[in-house]
Amino acid sequence: MTSLNAALAYAARGWPVFPCHPSKRPISERGFYAATIDEQQIVAWWTDSPQALIGMPTGERTGLAVLDVDMKNGNNGFRTLDELDGPIRPVTPTVHTPSDGAHFYFTLPENGLRNTAGRHGRGIGPGLDWRGSGGYVILPSPDSGYRWGQRHFGNCSPQPVPLHLMPKIKLVSSGDNPMRPVQRVAGLSRYAEAALDQAARAIINAPSGEQEPTLNTECFCIGTLAGAGGIPADFARKVLLWAARQMRDHDPRRPWRLGEIEMKVQRSFNDGMRHPRQGGSHAA
Repeated sequence: MTSLNAALAYAARGWPVFPCHPSKRPISERGFYAATIDEQQIVAWWTDSPQALIGMPTGERTGLAVLDVDMKNGNNGFRTLDELDGPIRPVTPTVHTPSDGAHFYFTLPENGLRNTAGRHGRGIGPGLDWRGSGGYVILPSPDSGYRWGQRHFGNCSPQPVPLHLMPKIKLVSSGDNPMRPVQRVAGLSRYAEAALDQAARAIINAPSGEQEPTLNTECFCIGTLAGAGGIPADFARKVLLWAARQMRDHDPRRPWRLGEIEMKVQRSFNDGMRHPRQGGSHAA
């Protein structure tokens, strides 16, 4: 079997796919938004790049959320998982990754699930990253280093995400009311300023391997605040774009391109705007 055959087989089961570089960065500037089940497009992609990795978007398009257990860059995601879930692995389709990590496939929760990165923000711990709405994973293919485990979609159905592995919920404390509705503002409130500052710092300081999910997550979260009228959208977007441009090129062979960065910020931010936080409405 070739990578093209594998990509076509995944598409035949209804999974949209797109080609990625060996670094896991999408080949197309549209990234996972270019994913398709169209056979002609898939053949064209893998004819141009026969060894391309096969990317698949997680979230609403596939109905899947994937827990990425990382075992590189000093992380030991299995140790963190043992602390949260015990030594018995989830009985759900599993992929073994080239770095001795794993991808556990779950059904997407009814209310959705956004990406997380390690312990940051809503993350559940070091070495554990959620890939949901706004994310993607690499699927097994020949010579990719990714392979299906003993449990796969041929003999196992994806399970719901266990409650104790769900991303943390960010609470905004206000006296006895821990979930304060977002108040519409004309300028920049203290809360909005702090949220934007935290998001910008997280983006700038994101380590290698966590830059893209951090960028997507932070831009989406600020977008939800802007969608509720809790922060001026134009100003927030400009700050996020500035922070994204400060991201370090960890791989000199694949430096961040300005157009690529701006597209990711705009898409995640606009996605967040379409999902405003509690107590607000879409900004005009």
